[in-house]
Amino acid sequence: MKNNYSSLDNLTLQKLIRAGDQEAFKIIYERYWDKIFVICNNRLPQTDIAEDLLQDIFVSLWKNPKLDEIQNLEAYLFQATKFSIIKYLNRSSRVEYIDHTSYGLLDRIEELNLDDTLNSKELQQLIFQEIERLPEKTKIIFNYSRIDNLNSKEIAEKLNISPRTVENQISKSLKHLRIFINNLKSLLFF
Repeated sequence: MKNNYSSLDNLTLQKLIRAGDQEAFKIIYERYWDKIFVICNNRLPQTDIAEDLLQDIFVSLWKNPKLDEIQNLEAYLFQATKFSIIKYLNRSSRVEYIDHTSYGLLDRIEELNLDDTLNSKELQQLIFQEIERLPEKTKIIFNYSRIDNLNSKEIAEKLNISPRTVENQISKSLKHLRIFINNLKSLLFF
């Protein structure tokens, strides 16, 4: 039966996978695992991490309730790989490099020249997700500063803290987001 499946196109296989067909899933896995593994292995510090990420990507594919609606499976898998690597690097980032030209980063998203598949809307979503992971007080201060456009004195009065504390928290937020953006920028290999 495997030989019959190997001649099927991706869209047909995707429909079979959605119906729970493991043989169809094996064919898709065999078609793409090596390409995805090479990408992961080239961008991640250890082979076992690349293998784990590869498995996570395919488990996610198997569980995707809209799998049969994906028009270009290869592009989907490469995009999923990119985002998985970004998430991993963010979680494990120990980078302390700060690019001082990245100040005002959220105001200049369009200037980042990220890959065409990662449009500014997706980038904004990733950045806002990263902002949500900031400590609560830092996130509140950052949102007052960058979203509500309040200055340090206004934020300090609103939260009953010193303007210096506000500035420190904003600086900490920007440093964290710069590291995040630098990790994104390093993945422009697609």
